[in-house]
Amino acid sequence: WEASGLARMATKARTKRNKGPEWQLIQAIKRGKIDLTSDRATNWKSLPPMPPSTIKMVLWDMDNTLLNTHTRGLWKDDIKILTKEVTRAFKILVPHLLHKNVSVGVVTFSDRLVLLNPDVAKDGGMAGEKLVEDLIMETFTALYSKIPAFKEHKELAEKNAKHIREQLYIAAALPKLRNSQLKEFKEKKMPNSKAWHIEKVIKDYTKRTGKELKHAEIMLFDDTMENVEAAWATGVHAFGVPHCFTSSCWEYALKTLSEESKGK
Repeated sequence: WEASGLARMATKARTKRNKGPEWQLIQAIKRGKIDLTSDRATNWKSLPPMPPSTIKMVLWDMDNTLLNTHTRGLWKDDIKILTKEVTRAFKILVPHLLHKNVSVGVVTFSDRLVLLNPDVAKDGGMAGEKLVEDLIMETFTALYSKIPAFKEHKELAEKNAKHIREQLYIAAALPKLRNSQLKEFKEKKMPNSKAWHIEKVIKDYTKRTGKELKHAEIMLFDDTMENVEAAWATGVHAFGVPHCFTSSCWEYALKTLSEESKGK
């Protein structure tokens, strides 16, 4: 029931929203009217700007969003190579968000089920939750290892990276693959968007914290505008990423949130 139940929840989650600043930003990004490629993350110095207190969760797509490349949902090389493609803005923001008790997560179409295909699995590789977990672990181990106090104590760097990985929410599923291979989705299909993924994160959040998480308490960054529009329609604060997540993407999102709240 869980998988099909989440699919039903994802379908029902659509809500009526005024086409204010957030919708206008979505359309401007679709038309290429706004340049979000500038990455001024280093200007944040010790503390990047934080979202308003109404935001409880920030979610990122993986390919061409938190990554400055596309894995096609499968990685067969050394994970250390892929960590070089994780954006600076993402690496800076995640620890600070967690420190401020804002949850973080990754919602991706990368799916472990691809490895059930013998032709794919014969060459090995990682996909789905395992790929995300290893990417996060290796990325933040490398990041913390640069801190002078940790250079001689790799175990401390790994401990901090493990903490981030354990706090992370992950929803990894390819709708087309799930709908064709799993009985749970024979009748009620998984939407071809991040709707199911968001519902899973909401359910996991409640299970982990015992608290309710509303769609309006979530921010999503995704490079696929159809996913952005579908999430926006459910009440999520969804923002398009032209190629990868930069400090400009974050700053524009916070500015738009502020404008949206003033317009209520």
